[in-house]
Amino acid sequence: MRIYGIDLASEKFDVSYLDSEGKIRSIVVRNTRPQIEKFLDKLPQDSRLVAEHTGVYGDLLLKLADIRDIPVSYVPGYEIKHSMGLTRGKSDPADAARIRQYGERHADKLEDTHFPSDTIYELKELYATRRLLVGQRKQLQIMLKGDAHRPEKNVTAQNIKLKMVEELNIQIAFIEDKMVELIGNDDDLSKNSAIAQSLPGIGPVTATLLIIKTENFKRVSTAKKCATLDGISPFPNSTGKSDKGAHVSHLGDKQLKSLLFMCARSAVVHFEKMRVYKMKKYDVEHKHIFVVLNNVANRLLKILYTLIKKGEMYDPMYIPQDPRLKMRINSC
Repeated sequence: MRIYGIDLASEKFDVSYLDSEGKIRSIVVRNTRPQIEKFLDKLPQDSRLVAEHTGVYGDLLLKLADIRDIPVSYVPGYEIKHSMGLTRGKSDPADAARIRQYGERHADKLEDTHFPSDTIYELKELYATRRLLVGQRKQLQIMLKGDAHRPEKNVTAQNIKLKMVEELNIQIAFIEDKMVELIGNDDDLSKNSAIAQSLPGIGPVTATLLIIKTENFKRVSTAKKCATLDGISPFPNSTGKSDKGAHVSHLGDKQLKSLLFMCARSAVVHFEKMRVYKMKKYDVEHKHIFVVLNNVANRLLKILYTLIKKGEMYDPMYIPQDPRLKMRINSC
């Protein structure tokens, strides 16, 4: 397999590869549809593209490569950087060469990256826009809260801020309605969204973000993988005689982690099983509240993925089978 290392940018991307004689070659391709199509059409059949994940800059390349069934692997920049050891200097051609070297060394571990469905892609853009508007609304609301303590207020400034908050509320509500419409028009997305929201503590915003991040629970197919993605899965931290216990990683998706913690806070109030679990861990065993909420978030994901796998809504009256009885039946 011939590895093509690609350093993505907004206007163009640098490509590093080895020719048929084993010599290092590099080219520059404009990040436009005609130029990318021309580049992809010239690739040999045994090619694989390896690039650093840089957000929307690589979306067009990924979609066009998917159409032509050309394997693509988008790798986090953190992983590439820490696999190369000590390096000096930086330039786009050099970065492309380092990405190619990474792909050649780890060719057996590279995973295919695919362009999401049109609905998922639209949901991503709508959610990102909603997040931006919510942040702007929060800033204005904080300013208005502070303005309440001013001895004198400027009427013009106050009216502008109030009108902007009102307009943001309208636009945010419109985006949320559009996301609901998109999900409702897709049977699989609609079903999984309803299952997620049937679980006490998980609301429509978190359900939508989980669908986006996991690509409808298909790209991230297990609760353990999702917990690792979110940064709520604990990992051991021990060496020799030193054992500092298990800790979560700071490399997780902080946006989704924050929402799951909010879901956990709601679950310990409205979800009877989680409320009892919180009382046991926090009130009796005196665990730190963040540890308890992290465990509750993990439990919510496990229940959610089980429901998704079965295609069933959450049933508050469900009583799990005694595992001892199951073992007895299997032994017979």
